[in-house]
Amino acid sequence: MKRITIIGGGASGTLLAVNLIKHAGEESLEINLVEKHRTIGRGVAYSTVEEIHLLNVPAAKMGAFPDDIEHFHKWLASSGHDYAPGDFVPRKIYGEYLREVLNEVVSNRPGHISINLLDDEVIDVDIAGDSALVLLKSGEVLPSHRVVLAFGNFLPPVPQTETREFIAAPKYFQNAWDNTLSEKISPTDNVLVIGTGLTAVDNILSFYHREHKGKITALSTHGWFPLVHQAADPYPSFKEEVYEEKSIRRIFKSIRRHCKTAENWRAVIDSLRPITQDVWRSLPVEEKQKFMRKLRRIWDISRHRIPPKCNDILQNMQEAGSLEIRRGRLRDIRATSDGFEVRFRAKGIDDAITVDAVINCTGSETNFTKIDFPLVRRLIEKGEIGPDELCLGLNATPDGKIINQRNEISKVISTLGTSLRGVLWESTAMPEIRVQARNLALSLLAEPAQ
Repeated sequence: MKRITIIGGGASGTLLAVNLIKHAGEESLEINLVEKHRTIGRGVAYSTVEEIHLLNVPAAKMGAFPDDIEHFHKWLASSGHDYAPGDFVPRKIYGEYLREVLNEVVSNRPGHISINLLDDEVIDVDIAGDSALVLLKSGEVLPSHRVVLAFGNFLPPVPQTETREFIAAPKYFQNAWDNTLSEKISPTDNVLVIGTGLTAVDNILSFYHREHKGKITALSTHGWFPLVHQAADPYPSFKEEVYEEKSIRRIFKSIRRHCKTAENWRAVIDSLRPITQDVWRSLPVEEKQKFMRKLRRIWDISRHRIPPKCNDILQNMQEAGSLEIRRGRLRDIRATSDGFEVRFRAKGIDDAITVDAVINCTGSETNFTKIDFPLVRRLIEKGEIGPDELCLGLNATPDGKIINQRNEISKVISTLGTSLRGVLWESTAMPEIRVQARNLALSLLAEPAQ
């Protein structure tokens, strides 16, 4: 019997388990799906309970399977939900969908396949030859032929400020997804949101939904929110202009030229989706570093767009004065007797604001050497995993096999999803994750039984 342990029960881990069951055939298989947060199928992205937190991709493109991308929309109809193919659906419903997809394949699996859904935490993986022992916090040990790291997102890094005492203040929130935020922040508190990306947008929408009375200030280096979705006809591929190009500057010059002449620039960005991973992999590391320093934020706001409804709310809040966007580089946060003094610098000029609460929405820490997570620390110490060359995720092959610190391709540990961002760049959204989950499942099942 082949034993596979999946560490992490978010979207990527759940879909890997689903695909292992779907494609196992006659092979005897035992799957362990370990998730410490009791949110199998949801993870951070889909564990929200708020209606205002919407998917950033239309319903008809969010199917869990690459050969049936409309599967989610068909499920919506069969489950009594009334959404059009182009609608942006609440993410909590998508979490229900993923869990139901898992439940269905588990219920209908043949007798030679078993799956254990474990509410526990993995604290170590001890590799011996071509197999491993996975140690859980509860003390249970899982003998495993293969181990898959389906981590998802971690807490953001602490802001690089002159002082760090503010971290201990009761109204500084390192975890933007803390489900007790609404209990800890008073309705009249003036709140600083650090960052203007997707996590910041979700937090601001939550304040709007709760009819928060205090002022919300969002601070980031550029002060750019993600741009808004808008329907557009497909744009003809121009991959021949960028596919073999090794200069990130010339690639973006070509993209800008097409955006200027296109009827809708969004279609230009979307047309690059099928080749983005290949282009990224072909770039020299120096060009990738240039992209990260100079162009990443432009790409992020153009590529990872928000639904029109969310954009309208942000605009209305700004017009009403309940939301202000400040541009600047954060310098310091000092806790005071009645809140925080926040200093930042914009266009060479120092500025400051005082607020009652601060929420860190700068995004997940991606440098695995800095992640304060027991399993990650242990595997780093043992040399079994290490960061990729850009510290955007784990060092791995494009198909997810971990490359350890001895520069060996692991025979035991694989990964998928956000951990492959440095290798593939596009590796965080459902269109990529569903393909990775299927392909990794097929690869694991194709390996000889031991």
